[in-house]
Amino acid sequence: MRQGNPVRLYPQPRRLQWLEGETRWSSRISVNASEEAGQAVERVRLVPRLGQAIAGCGEGRAVDEQPATAISVYHREELHPQGYVLEWNENGLRIEYSRDAGLYYALVTVEQLLSREGVHWNYFRIEDAPDFPVRGIMLDIGRHKIPKLTELYKLVDRMAELKLNHLQLYMEGFCFEYGQYKDAFPGSTPITAAELRQLDVYAAQRFVDLVPNQNCLGHMGEWLNKPEFRELAEHPNGLPLPNQVTFPPTTLNPVDPRSMDLIKDMFDTLLPNFSSPYVNVNMDEPYGLGAGQSKERCDEIGVGQLYMEYADQVFELVRSHGKKPLMWGDVLASHPEVIDRIPEDVTVLDWNYECNLSFEAHCKMLGSKGISFYVCPGTSSWSAISGRTDNMLNNVSDAAIHGLKYGASGLIVADWGDNGHWQVPAVSYPGYVYAAGVSWQTQQHLHQSEWLENYISEEVYRDESGEIGSFLLELGRYYHLERSTLDNATYTMRLLMDGIKSPEQFKADMTLIMKIFGELGGPGGEFHMDYCYAEMKEWLLQRKEQHAKLKLRDPEAETVVDELTNTLRLIEQGIGLHRYLHRIDLPDHQAEIECLTELRAGMELAVREFVRLWRIRNREGGLESSTRAMNRLLDQYKERIEELTAADAAE
Repeated sequence: MRQGNPVRLYPQPRRLQWLEGETRWSSRISVNASEEAGQAVERVRLVPRLGQAIAGCGEGRAVDEQPATAISVYHREELHPQGYVLEWNENGLRIEYSRDAGLYYALVTVEQLLSREGVHWNYFRIEDAPDFPVRGIMLDIGRHKIPKLTELYKLVDRMAELKLNHLQLYMEGFCFEYGQYKDAFPGSTPITAAELRQLDVYAAQRFVDLVPNQNCLGHMGEWLNKPEFRELAEHPNGLPLPNQVTFPPTTLNPVDPRSMDLIKDMFDTLLPNFSSPYVNVNMDEPYGLGAGQSKERCDEIGVGQLYMEYADQVFELVRSHGKKPLMWGDVLASHPEVIDRIPEDVTVLDWNYECNLSFEAHCKMLGSKGISFYVCPGTSSWSAISGRTDNMLNNVSDAAIHGLKYGASGLIVADWGDNGHWQVPAVSYPGYVYAAGVSWQTQQHLHQSEWLENYISEEVYRDESGEIGSFLLELGRYYHLERSTLDNATYTMRLLMDGIKSPEQFKADMTLIMKIFGELGGPGGEFHMDYCYAEMKEWLLQRKEQHAKLKLRDPEAETVVDELTNTLRLIEQGIGLHRYLHRIDLPDHQAEIECLTELRAGMELAVREFVRLWRIRNREGGLESSTRAMNRLLDQYKERIEELTAADAAE
């Protein structure tokens, strides 16, 4: 640490003042605190954690011969509940705090400074507090990928290091063990009540609020497609759409009392496992609401009132468990006539994951109505294999700017699992880390990619090459070379999901999908693309060269490197499949066979590695559905090779 240089700390503090002088840490510490402060010191485990940080310090060595470094801890009621003051001077380290969370974040700051700056510090004073009281992550465990408990512990640890304090595990399908319904979901490997209770305690010790999350209106497809639940659907036989398309049943019938009976069973089983005062009831994207079984009631009162009639029942159920509801805001945005019905104890989660659509209008409306709300951008990792970096950076930035301006009390970054949840954890970390920065101090962290890259390299993965932060951001930039109009996904991902078909058929199918989601409330439009094949090959070569430089010293280094190798392998499949479908430099059947044979071998390896790496971190349930498109593509390769070989033999 040198005066005048930027301090290597992420998130950056609200205020840093350099003082005259410098000294080193001793290998020993002594703590001076009042009885009240001393109890807080014990609760956050300040002494053993600092001792461990000094012993494992990244640069230099603490001095054994000098007197113990004095740490004075003072309680100051007037500070922000999560704020703190640190002053390093000739008397040692002075810490001021108001609540335990503030003392904990002071400790986290000191630990990171020791790790990144070593034990020789210039004198300084830090005054710090967050811009957003609630800062967190929502991880999708409801679609395909359910992490093992050990992985969730690691995530909580990473969150605590970033001063994130809110974690939701998004649930749809059968990802939590509702014992009374287990027989309906054979082969599932859900998280259990006992595991959630353990995770709840673990998170609370690190000042992370583990908030229960269960969808209870839309996104109920895995339940409603079971014969025993289908009659609870708004559209038991599916939702009719234009072009003779039928969308599968995903929305509960809000006027059928049995729908609420099911949700009551769920919440009565799920909610007692959490100490959080909140629960996210979701209720987003209720496709076809009011157009099916509930149409008669909807014709009487309208879609917005129908939605709120059901929501009021859910709110009462949540309150009976002593909790306050969180809910997504998309239906309210579409039906502003009911927004005044939102109760005071409900927090609206305003979500948007595309950077070309700003949070400003919704934030302004919610703020003007005095409604409690969080802004919820996304990691842009899903349906993209390696993410969409610049979409993420701009989306999260916009959420922070307008959330702060109009009074949002939280920023939650969503990490979804659409289309198989193919992204590996490292792909999501740029989004987690950037959201942590801008939610702690918005203006200081906007567009500070270098800080983001350095933190990922130095603290998340301990990369001696210093390369992985930049590598992960660049890994999520291939989509710029696709020049596709697809929304919320990349062309490469859709190509691997759809498999072998003519470019004309692919375009027609993508346009139809975009129109369908336009009917359901999405942006719609038509599919267009101007793919840069040569540039994609060059991009891939550059990423492979960058990947080869990585020297991770993280305990999971081998797994992380292998996951990123396979991520590149999947993108390479997409490039090769595009080449085949557009017959680039493939003049005859023999050239096509050689191309397909190479693609098939590469995909076989990618699938084997995907399965192996999945099982290291995640439960078995969901693996088969996640790899279904991969295996279908393998079958298509085999069939096409056989067809071409037979055609050549016939000639």
